[in-house]
Amino acid sequence: MEFLEGLVNPGVWDEYYTYCAGRDFITKTELKSMRRKIDREEYLPTVTRWLEERHFPPAHRKVISKMGTDKKRIVYTYDAGESLLLKIVAHHLHEYDGLFAPNLFSFRTDSGVRRAMTYLREQPDMSKRYVYKADIHDYFNSVDPGRILPMVRDALGGEPLLCGLIEELLTNPYVYRDDTLVEERKGIMAGVPVSSFLANLYLSEMDWHMHREGVLYARYADDIIVFADSAEELARHKAYILDTLERLGLTINPKKEFESLPGEPWTFLGVTCRDGVYDVSEASVEKMKGKMHRKARRFRRLITRGKKPLSEEDAIRRFIRVFNIKFYENSSDNELTWARWFFPIITTSGSLAVLDRYMVQCARYIRTGKYSKANYRLRYETIKSYGFRSLVHEYYRGQNGAKETVGRADPAGHPDGDPEEER
Repeated sequence: MEFLEGLVNPGVWDEYYTYCAGRDFITKTELKSMRRKIDREEYLPTVTRWLEERHFPPAHRKVISKMGTDKKRIVYTYDAGESLLLKIVAHHLHEYDGLFAPNLFSFRTDSGVRRAMTYLREQPDMSKRYVYKADIHDYFNSVDPGRILPMVRDALGGEPLLCGLIEELLTNPYVYRDDTLVEERKGIMAGVPVSSFLANLYLSEMDWHMHREGVLYARYADDIIVFADSAEELARHKAYILDTLERLGLTINPKKEFESLPGEPWTFLGVTCRDGVYDVSEASVEKMKGKMHRKARRFRRLITRGKKPLSEEDAIRRFIRVFNIKFYENSSDNELTWARWFFPIITTSGSLAVLDRYMVQCARYIRTGKYSKANYRLRYETIKSYGFRSLVHEYYRGQNGAKETVGRADPAGHPDGDPEEER
């Protein structure tokens, strides 16, 4: 019996729920919603319709803001029953992780950003290497279904029903824009649960080539980095990568492409390595500062012009709560928190100290509407009492020998005093 045929059995769904409940990639609210849907067997009409009619409805196309900027990205979603089915299918596809090379770190069991950066940090003589970094432009939505479907059939040949479902998803030419059914080229559909497996599969040949050749290389979905011992060697690797991408109908985002010489810093997955020291990248810091600035302005307006004006204290508390969620807790949109993404990777708190200072500035701005020395009247201890948690302090609290490390190795950090005090 194929996996899809087994999905009429409630026990399979209970096992999936137990798996999700034991992980921290899903919020408590989403977990409760999943339990309710499983108990009501909301998945059953979708499963039955596929097994009996081989029918799966078109996706809904959505345009969302990217990283709080003016940039937009296209994602695709399905209604509740279809979405639940695709999530358990995506979970099942982890059984095929063995198809992928060890240098691929995205969307795999017991892998991820931490594993990728640990792999790179463990390599010798990293400061002596030439580096090429590339980011694929609009990767998920640029994949050619005609090229990837033969790969799917080779990989999942023992499950024809599953192959058929994925083929239906990729070849259905229609999507809903609002309530209108339109034709659209949509690739492997960013946002759809099974698209992560497909993104791994599409470039698997390139990953395995680099692995067999003994090249120091890593890929995380659309992010690629390769290292070499000479400029000539790096040029060969770069040419192979670009030729492969062109053959598969993909292009590089020129704004995110760079090369570096031995001794120069390089950045991958939001982390910058400089002289063997790993820190949050400048771009990641600036994006977070932008989010803080926008939220601070919003909460300041709620004090002065809100229909139900907030008190200064309540506005600051709410502002701090927003970023405590982003930094330390599961967020509502399932983004990885900074504590999970960066803390296990970085080896300094320099960028964390920058953000601590900026967040305190923003909290003081919410009270006064200005950035001035007068803001120091709102004492740091008061801001802490509103719930502020220093990134530097939280980072070192998770390290062994935290007290000694703070005092000896990282003068940039100010875990116990006001990070905004003039130095």
